Amino acid sequence: MGLPIKLLRFFEQLEAHNILLIEWENTLLNRLGYPHIIESDLFFLVPDEQLPVAAKLAASSGYDAADRETLPPRYPCEYANCGIRYIIHDPGEIQSNSNPLIRLVLLPLSWTGISCHESIRLSASENKLPCTVCTVPVSAACTAFVRILARENQRSKLRMEIIGHLCSVIAYHYFDTSYEGDYLELPPDDQPWSEKEVREMENAVRALRGWEMKEGEEWIRSELIRAMTGVISYDDLPFKKD
Repeated sequence: MGLPIKLLRFFEQLEAHNILLIEWENTLLNRLGYPHIIESDLFFLVPDEQLPVAAKLAASSGYDAADRETLPPRYPCEYANCGIRYIIHDPGEIQSNSNPLIRLVLLPLSWTGISCHESIRLSASENKLPCTVCTVPVSAACTAFVRILARENQRSKLRMEIIGHLCSVIAYHYFDTSYEGDYLELPPDDQPWSEKEVREMENAVRALRGWEMKEGEEWIRSELIRAMTGVISYDDLPFKKD
């Protein structure tokens, strides 16, 4: 199903007002190597000072923000209760076609701690929308994931979902996750690593140590390396204590 003309006009308005859009959720995960199922739903981070402008442009384009009853959360970021969510197809059309509600979610950039200067503009071949869209490198994305999960209670749904994103991005981005046959056979815990696996881990650790961190956030890199190398579990990464 293509995007509605109304939505394309909205994106054109965002472009005319120089609203910065940074991809999040599905499209970002796929770009970082995690073969996440691509849905039609759209998620963007927007600088906090531009978010009210984007909301006004959405309203003038005929989009009303949806509440949780009208549009139940499906994605981790929707449990943060900080974004503005819209249904981007007419509900009657969706219902008649037996399709789930397709959403557009705009999130404040500050929720992730990502800076505008960390974003990278997508090329014309990478971006099919009529407006500028940016992405972020794996270092910025994973650092943001840790910031988010560190603010959550240990067993919160948002934290557990973000840990899933983090593990998947690290695994698919830095390690060979392919396998032969019809299914993946998991080796026993006490099986020694192969030379290839040792080399992959050494390369991954070297890559993480090369990440540039914001002042005071070096602990994120250290904790990620400890989790990736098995010194701690990803579940043991920092969390908010009651």
